[in-house]
Amino acid sequence: MNGGVDLYLLAGVKTWPTYFREPAERLKAMSIEAGYADADVHVLYPYGDHTIPLHRQLREVARDVARRLALAADNLQPAIDRLGDLQMEAAGEYASAEGSPRHGAAAQPAAPRSSALEAPAEPIVEAIRERSAGRVVVLIGHSGGGVAAYHAGRRLLAEGAVRDCRIVQIGSPKVRIHPALRDRTAYFYATDERGRIRDPITRLGTWGGIRKAAAGIPVWDSRRWAPGHIAAITIDGGHKDYFQHGPSGAAAKTTNLERTAAAVLDWLVRSLRPVRPPSPAQ
Repeated sequence: MNGGVDLYLLAGVKTWPTYFREPAERLKAMSIEAGYADADVHVLYPYGDHTIPLHRQLREVARDVARRLALAADNLQPAIDRLGDLQMEAAGEYASAEGSPRHGAAAQPAAPRSSALEAPAEPIVEAIRERSAGRVVVLIGHSGGGVAAYHAGRRLLAEGAVRDCRIVQIGSPKVRIHPALRDRTAYFYATDERGRIRDPITRLGTWGGIRKAAAGIPVWDSRRWAPGHIAAITIDGGHKDYFQHGPSGAAAKTTNLERTAAAVLDWLVRSLRPVRPPSPAQ
């Protein structure tokens, strides 16, 4: 499949610039192999890099994790509905294009910008607006970066600032996902070969909420506001090791980076595949 896509790697706290160097190269190569000839990868630091005091970064992440889910605070559902109407057109473009231009079909007219999204997400939203207008955007956040990815993706889609958007959270605290973004959000967590969770950060936060059960009785649902795709990645190590690309014991064993990148790309390719227009009735 041909088409332009911008992948953004969003860092968590105390992240050195070298941390995403190998993942960026690997994701770009795999995206091209998957058919995205025009794929770019960028790295963003929503909470600052390793030079920012840790207590300040943790305070900002905690604030974003605790942010309330406001279902009516933006125009997400109408924006998602418009994207659905464009899928037929997108399918035809992908099928016929020999190579997507740097800026593809124009995005929908932007909704008024809300002041509800505060720093640190606002600077990265502005950077993505300027670089990726009219393109498909994939926000891949590790740790606290997954929290920022969700809030930034929500804002970009509500404004119609990009052609489409997917959100990938890797080893992140849980945040409640807007229903309109459920199918556009994936969540990955680390386990060992026995299926035991190896990443304590993924135990933080919640997807829970109240729903009505039989006879209208309110009950607590731990996945009331969960992402549409939740999957374990078997890795060696824990929270900091999803992108580890060195030897991992057995010589024939795949690296953590290969497993993580494969899981992410597999979901992305299936999620971004355009809907083919139905064949005309005979």
